[in-house]
Amino acid sequence: MTIKSAPSGTCFLENIRDLDILTSMSRVLITITIGDSTVYDEYLYPADGEIVLADLADIFRPYARQQLIIDAVITVIEQKVSSGDDSEEVTQSDKKAFKLKVLYATVDIPDIDCQEFTDHHFLTLLQDAKTTSLGRLEYLHYLGTDQATVTAHFADGSKQLFTAEVVGGNGKYTTIDVSPSKFAVKDKVLTFFDVTAGERLQTFIIDLEQPDVAPILLFSNSFGCQELIYCTGKHEVAPEYIRDTAVIGGKTVNYRITEKRIFKGDTGPLTTAMANWADDLFRSDEVYIVNIYGGEAVVGKQVTISDSKSDNDNLPDTIPRFTFSYAYSQRQHNVLNMHRAGRIFDNTFDNTFN
Repeated sequence: MTIKSAPSGTCFLENIRDLDILTSMSRVLITITIGDSTVYDEYLYPADGEIVLADLADIFRPYARQQLIIDAVITVIEQKVSSGDDSEEVTQSDKKAFKLKVLYATVDIPDIDCQEFTDHHFLTLLQDAKTTSLGRLEYLHYLGTDQATVTAHFADGSKQLFTAEVVGGNGKYTTIDVSPSKFAVKDKVLTFFDVTAGERLQTFIIDLEQPDVAPILLFSNSFGCQELIYCTGKHEVAPEYIRDTAVIGGKTVNYRITEKRIFKGDTGPLTTAMANWADDLFRSDEVYIVNIYGGEAVVGKQVTISDSKSDNDNLPDTIPRFTFSYAYSQRQHNVLNMHRAGRIFDNTFDNTFN
């Protein structure tokens, strides 16, 4: 048995190499295990002495999405099958096993292998500074368990070192809370802070104007991790009603009224790096509204983005800003907001309509 190619090491989900085997035997038993579970167990038969098991991402995808990163073993057993008068004799010829770690990712990252990327980058498409403000929640995720530190820089030129709080993860990856308010110091103006975890670095720049934000959306990014985006542009609601009408008992009545509340958001002006990152919202299949109650952020209802416009160009005077529409994912769109009595909008409008 000759292995032409096989997945091994740490790899992104969408970049798993095909398993390509040359064999002169009758068949090959291929088994794939994730942890203690066997997820694939099949006999494959060669065509012209070759077996190719392609699109391995389809096998690993549901497990990688759930666990973020998985440990897998692919076992290949070459077998010779001989037929007797009344029985079949199976002889094992050769056996090989390949260990690999699969990281969930729906993004193609060329010119760098998975291990190098995860050693030097957080699990986000944002590859430059992120603009934020005091009072906002911010999270970062990374592969590994390195301790993360935060260096806060203040307007008077001073700086202070903090330890980032771990709020999630397991022995394979870590989630930290890097909300700006955690690094504020009395009588000092926080201007920016750097988050470091091993060789990873992420900078957050403080917008001192603290603009109102609506909506606030929590979305699963291309690595299966949840990030928050704060929109500073116009937010509006445009309800639609579908009325089914009939004449019943001599009267024209609406016997069924279907409501669909369409919300329209605007990210506001973005830097080039944040524009590239914000596009990840529009390809996300899991998005939630985040509401602020008494200074506390609460994850609200799931929403579905139905339309988006994220045009951009390379002109020097272009300031990218994206617009999009979304609606509640649930069937019932008539949602009573107990925290914003008297308002016609939902509670993502925060201070905008005081």
